[in-house]
Amino acid sequence: MMPQAAAAEIFVERAGPRMDSSTRIEGRSIGDWRADARTYLQLPDAPVFAAGHQAQAWHCGIIAKTLWTDARARQENATPVHVVVDQDGFDGLFLEWPQLKDGFWVASGHRFSDAAKNVAALNAPRFHAREIEQVGHAPEFAREGLARLTQALRAFAQAPNAAIQVSQAQLQDLGHWIQPPRVIGASQLIGTSFAQHLIDRMLQEPVECAESFNTALQLHPRAARPLRVDGERSELPLWLLGDSGERIRATAQNIRVARAQNKIMLPRAFLLGVLLRTALADRFTHGLGGKIYEEVSNAWIGRWLGWNPQAFDTVSATMRLPLELPAQQTQDQPQYSFRSVWCDPDLHANANVGPSVNRKKFLENIAALPRRSPQRRIIFQAMLANRASRRAELASTLTLLQNDSRILQQAEHSKQLAMRRTWCACLYPRKALDNLHQQLAHAANANTHSP
Repeated sequence: MMPQAAAAEIFVERAGPRMDSSTRIEGRSIGDWRADARTYLQLPDAPVFAAGHQAQAWHCGIIAKTLWTDARARQENATPVHVVVDQDGFDGLFLEWPQLKDGFWVASGHRFSDAAKNVAALNAPRFHAREIEQVGHAPEFAREGLARLTQALRAFAQAPNAAIQVSQAQLQDLGHWIQPPRVIGASQLIGTSFAQHLIDRMLQEPVECAESFNTALQLHPRAARPLRVDGERSELPLWLLGDSGERIRATAQNIRVARAQNKIMLPRAFLLGVLLRTALADRFTHGLGGKIYEEVSNAWIGRWLGWNPQAFDTVSATMRLPLELPAQQTQDQPQYSFRSVWCDPDLHANANVGPSVNRKKFLENIAALPRRSPQRRIIFQAMLANRASRRAELASTLTLLQNDSRILQQAEHSKQLAMRRTWCACLYPRKALDNLHQQLAHAANANTHSP
């Protein structure tokens, strides 16, 4: 009988009321900027509620953003939009799943396509999903999820690129709970009038832009590397693409050249967040990781341009697969590990903490003699010879301890896999995802803020 999945632990932090459409930013109302963006992106002339992620395997914390955004969009008759972060690298859609091997949970993995980590995902070609040759002794619900994902990837094999294909396939797997969102690439946002306006501002003030960014980055120094500040060679929060599609850090100087030659420019994460929350979405949902980036973005824009982007909802979830641990994986650890007894064989009969009586006597004799003395060296060699002799005498005991140590390591790894929260959402029982959807829908309906 399959163990029941525990209820998800959800995290929800609401943004509060939507920003008034008449609020003026950069000389125009935010409503006008968004109307321009909706026209450019061919979206309905209605409020947009959006979330998004990279084209990789989505765990439950990621799909929680999509489920939440859909629930909020239904409440306020808004258009749900999924933004594919297609300026990031592409890992070939690598996915792991659990299977039982010799009574322990182990992780097996599969890459559905070729990885292109140094190339923007929008340039990764669509693909025919590779067949998973060996699923092993995986739970039935995980096997079903792998089959659904493979089928969905092949159904979207005519997508413009791998990023859109992977995102569409996983959104289809959520189709039981959400209305189909409009799907756009983050790269498309650079063509909006607001994005072009901000790039104009960057080129007018490259030093001020970079310095303000670096000051803001002090909030979360590990989020990114500081931008170089060097006049026209100052770096800007944009990517350019090299001849092979690789991403290149942009400077004011090479952005001017790229614009003149109509070359592709891509927003980096910090600029992307500002574009999403200002030019596109009346409500945007981030996860816990995105929240860190946006705190930097807010401080950067506030310091450089003197205004604050629209606030955002933060949503995540922790949910674990219902993986039952066999009884042998709950056994107590022995007092001493194989490694300890291998170094000090007489420990196996030692009831106290610390070195064995035999080893302690050797160590005390060594410590009592002058350093580098011949007598000290003789006793040290005698200790090593005694250890080798005792290892031979206790060979069967050491073998048993070594086997126990291996089993304990396997059991610990098995427990860690059972507690993992980052399994792809497609691997979960549908009932578990039903429960996650209900939890988020209930939270979205509770104490709903008016626009």
